[in-house]
Amino acid sequence: MDRLPDATRLVTFARVARHGSLTSAARSLGVTTSAVSQQMTALEAECGVRLLDREPRGAVLTSAGEVLLQRAEELVRHLDETATTMAQLGGELAGRVRVSTIASGAASVVLPAAGVLERTAPAVSMSVTVREPQTSLDAIDDGVADLALIDVYDHVPLALPTHLLVEEVLTEPLVLVSATGADLPRRPSLSSLAHHDWVLPPATTACGAATRHACRADGFEPRAAWETDDLLLLVAAVSRGAGIALLPRRAVADSVAPVEVRRLVAPVLRRRLLLVTRSAASQRPIVRACLDAIHHVGQQAPAPAG
Repeated sequence: MDRLPDATRLVTFARVARHGSLTSAARSLGVTTSAVSQQMTALEAECGVRLLDREPRGAVLTSAGEVLLQRAEELVRHLDETATTMAQLGGELAGRVRVSTIASGAASVVLPAAGVLERTAPAVSMSVTVREPQTSLDAIDDGVADLALIDVYDHVPLALPTHLLVEEVLTEPLVLVSATGADLPRRPSLSSLAHHDWVLPPATTACGAATRHACRADGFEPRAAWETDDLLLLVAAVSRGAGIALLPRRAVADSVAPVEVRRLVAPVLRRRLLLVTRSAASQRPIVRACLDAIHHVGQQAPAPAG
């Protein structure tokens, strides 16, 4: 190899390695698969060695590719740190921060945090995209988002990459949501609700999985009358008497339809809201301003359950 590998190609190579395919890497970069393939061919020519085995199911690193990946990831980290240093030296608290968030966090935390920013850092703004937690983590890794607000439920583990910075915003209980005036104990246990109809998020969502796990642990399968991942529709259906639901307190859209909220006697189920960033990005003044605004909102308690 008679010259240095191109930095842009190394960054693309790191993305291919992370996603395991040229197509997925291209999608995350917003370019065509052909463009990524051409970059990888050129990078292999620069290095004078095969870096990827292109297989039907994706791209597999060769032994040389594994070695180069370590260097490529170092380059990505150094570029991120350089951008942070330049932002700190500039000192201007102005710009747009890309936020990836769960839907309930967008409504109950991120939107109020935007109001906090208007007072504390008016030249800083957020562009917000709603994504599921794992997709948000991928967006942080890919540099598509600057920070992510995700949730983790009891009994539904989510692997958090050790190279990312994680800050806890809050921990909140899951509460029982029912139609107003429903014939239910003031402080019910989950086992006492076995014969009720339920309005459930899908089992593929963390909240839906947590609810089903808790019910099964108490000896029954929740009888789903409605199943939806639309929290507004879920609360509206509960309000009309279609069934009961377990939701995090801040996910109860009781401004949409009147419902009653009760704490469970047992078991106590919780979810944690977490902020995730790349370590270097978290030190950028505009990103830090957004993190601080979200933490400020997280410290404000919601209306207590009845």
